[in-house]
Amino acid sequence: MLSSTWGSPSGTVQLPKEVAPYTVNIDQGQLDRTQTLLKLSPIPGECYENSLPDGSRKLGLRREWLVEAKRVWEEEFSWRAVESQINSFPNFTASVPVNEQGEQINVQFLGIFSQNPNAVPVVFLHGWPGSILEFLPLFSLLREKYPDPAWLPFHLIAPSLPGFGFSDQFPNDRNYGMEDVAFVVDSLMVGTLGLKNYVVQGGDIGSRIARVLGNRCEQCSAVLVNYSPVPPPESFDFTTLSEKDKRGLERGDWFRNDGSAYAMMAASRPGTLGLALSASPLALLAWIGEKYLDWTDPLSFTQDQTLPSGARYSRKLMNEIIASVALYWLTGKIHTSFYSYREAFALNGRAPPSSNAQFPVMAPKKVGMMWFPYEVIPTPRAWIEKYSNLVFWREEEVGGHFAQLEQPEVLAKGLEDFIKVLQEK
Repeated sequence: MLSSTWGSPSGTVQLPKEVAPYTVNIDQGQLDRTQTLLKLSPIPGECYENSLPDGSRKLGLRREWLVEAKRVWEEEFSWRAVESQINSFPNFTASVPVNEQGEQINVQFLGIFSQNPNAVPVVFLHGWPGSILEFLPLFSLLREKYPDPAWLPFHLIAPSLPGFGFSDQFPNDRNYGMEDVAFVVDSLMVGTLGLKNYVVQGGDIGSRIARVLGNRCEQCSAVLVNYSPVPPPESFDFTTLSEKDKRGLERGDWFRNDGSAYAMMAASRPGTLGLALSASPLALLAWIGEKYLDWTDPLSFTQDQTLPSGARYSRKLMNEIIASVALYWLTGKIHTSFYSYREAFALNGRAPPSSNAQFPVMAPKKVGMMWFPYEVIPTPRAWIEKYSNLVFWREEEVGGHFAQLEQPEVLAKGLEDFIKVLQEK
């Protein structure tokens, strides 16, 4: 494994005293308690809903998958291996303001700094139920391609969002939302790290924050997203849609009608949900595992294992799911990670208080879009163009909601090509 000194600050980037090196190291006692809780957590018996005869998940997670995932977490999964992977990159924590009054929280981030004086700063923003783990395959590919930091054309910054992972949660004094997250991210990039004219890349919640940054923050020069649900332009002619767009809209209908109950719960009763999911690692595994299984493209992960029923599943995806769940569990952050849903989803027939359409990113700012067919709400190009100065568009053949995790090679190529477009225009 390459040393975590790869991409450490030197030369072009000097970190202020507010920034300190950080090492992920969960207490062994906490790991032992998690194993005990897993062993003592029962899985209920089969019923129609969790063992549908047709083999589908249309009524929720299948019991047999959870039985196997529980066994893998207990017997095969290594959190220390996950820590080693995270710590193979330079990690930092910084005290960052959350408001104009200067109230501070600690934000943990991966910071990989080029020695190239012309390096472009890029900040990567995860979503829910994501984390900085989504970006490790992408960063690993870039480390292999640019083993000498002098060659790296980017500064790569990936923060754990407030209330996620190893970052502090927002204060309890009021409701915080996406504009507050954007303030924290911009403060980190510009005020703390001194990285101006930066590019932001994100999916899911990260794409929403990216739009706020592009719309509101002067030093955010460009936005590259892989998720951008926006409404159709007025009087849009639906007969002009391609077959790929029609399939995308059908998937969006599935998500809204059959796959978004979790979001309504997170938007309307996050207190109850957070308390319930914080009581059991197995409950958290079921809740988050369902989302990864439903939102990833089956073509992204080889179905290489067989369950007792004969159903096939991907062990690699299962391992990624367990790592993600373990991160939420061991940091105790699931109950502080739901705040974005109060803004993103309509309740009781009301429009959501903020949406991507409310934060258009227009000239002179520039927008790139990477379109993946298995995204939960794939959106036609003509719709996105209404709210974006779209200078880069790429349709991929494989990939879903966790594109950075599913298709890191594609994301790496897309990022490099988007930066080239920005430098040409």
